[in-house]
Amino acid sequence: MSEAKSSLADKAGVVVFSRVVTTVIDLALVIALINLMQKSEFAIISFLLIVYETARYVATLGYPDSVFYFFERIGKSAKRAFALQTSAILALTGIVSFGIIMLASWFPHVYLSEWDIGDIEQIAHLLPYMAIVALLEIPTWPVQNIMIAADRQKDSAWYQLFNSTMTFAALVVPIALGLGLEMALQALVVYAIVRLVISIWWVLTKLPEGRLFFDSKLARNQFNFSLPIGLSMLASRFNRYIDKFVVSLLLPATALAEYTVGAQEVPIIKVIPFAVGSVLISRFVSLQIQEKKDELLALWHKGIQKVSLVVLPLTVMFILIAYDFIIAIAGDEYLASVLIFQIYTLIVLMRVTHYGSILQAFGDSKGILYLSLNLLAANLVLSIPLTYYFGITGTAIGTFVANMYNWHITLRRIGKHMNIKARHVLPFSYYLKVLGTAAAVAVPLWVIRNYLWAFDYSLFNLLWMIPVFLLLFFLAGILTNVISQTDRKQFFDWLRLKFL
Repeated sequence: MSEAKSSLADKAGVVVFSRVVTTVIDLALVIALINLMQKSEFAIISFLLIVYETARYVATLGYPDSVFYFFERIGKSAKRAFALQTSAILALTGIVSFGIIMLASWFPHVYLSEWDIGDIEQIAHLLPYMAIVALLEIPTWPVQNIMIAADRQKDSAWYQLFNSTMTFAALVVPIALGLGLEMALQALVVYAIVRLVISIWWVLTKLPEGRLFFDSKLARNQFNFSLPIGLSMLASRFNRYIDKFVVSLLLPATALAEYTVGAQEVPIIKVIPFAVGSVLISRFVSLQIQEKKDELLALWHKGIQKVSLVVLPLTVMFILIAYDFIIAIAGDEYLASVLIFQIYTLIVLMRVTHYGSILQAFGDSKGILYLSLNLLAANLVLSIPLTYYFGITGTAIGTFVANMYNWHITLRRIGKHMNIKARHVLPFSYYLKVLGTAAAVAVPLWVIRNYLWAFDYSLFNLLWMIPVFLLLFFLAGILTNVISQTDRKQFFDWLRLKFL
């Protein structure tokens, strides 16, 4: 039993490590673009990426996530055919994504009426490049999940790191060399071609050999399972961007730049529950098939406790250092982004697990769709009037309240599947203990930073506040028994990258 647990922890460690490193690269990409571009240019690239990612989620239709559900239900010799069939379907839907982005490039003056004419012309000229990237990338989107489902977590880690590094190089290097945004997007197209070739090679050489055929029955089952998840993911993507769309439509381009910098759910933190969930979901499905609900609940709670021990203190820390963090990465001209960042970071307090993984284990793809649509509706109802009256601060508040409301609905739905009350879905006693310990450490540090001792340069403040907070939380966690001896051992094993 201990060996199995250790193996599961090591697998989770590989995925978490790769995704944390990837998000560091992604964060570095944002920081580099902010500092290499004018505000209006940064607003343009932000909008291009918003349109691309929205169109991509229209095309992928939940197929990448469906991989976890079906890999446990098909024979070993059918896995390669299933992977190729999934990518082939997405190659067709990628054409839809291409068309959506091209359509958006024809009349940006209609939906960006508050933007300068020069910026609008740039959007129209550059969007076709994003359409080509989408056409090439979308068929490869299930490959990373296929690697994880095939129990090849290290391959998944290297694949993800390669893609993030190439994206960073494609966008940053041309701009840093003064070659312009168009050249950067051309480099992104070259990267998409390389990614497609590598993905096809991996599927053909690494998955078990077997007859390649199109399974129409499996395709129908996968479509029926994937469609609700795909619609929910599309709704989730709209949820992620709906506030930014509202800002784009109601406020000038500079407001979008300020909001985009602040409206970040600290990517380094938020990937942890999703990474752990992607590793555990196959185990959740297996336990559900065997009707071992007690073991399923125990594993669910254990995963949440481990994630909470990392996510909650880091979230509190980023709220604490928000001012210095934003000024250090973006400069004084983005001072309005600080409060937006703090409000958005509060949302991360709810991200202590991947809620969709447990709903997928119960086959409740319709529930995932319902919750996403519910959040989308709440976001729209709150964000539009609050943005109109209070600007970007109102947008952030509306997004936070909508997420709080949807969190409650989510816990109730999961509780029904597990035959428990909503308040028992999460281990709230442990959750509050960890959160309270982190807050108790943060308060005196906030007083010291604001009233007793601080440097003029935000970077210097970060250099002392971050290590002091982490050290004090670690010590306080040991004293309050929030951090167990097992947790400490596992933490030091991860620091030594033993899982690699």
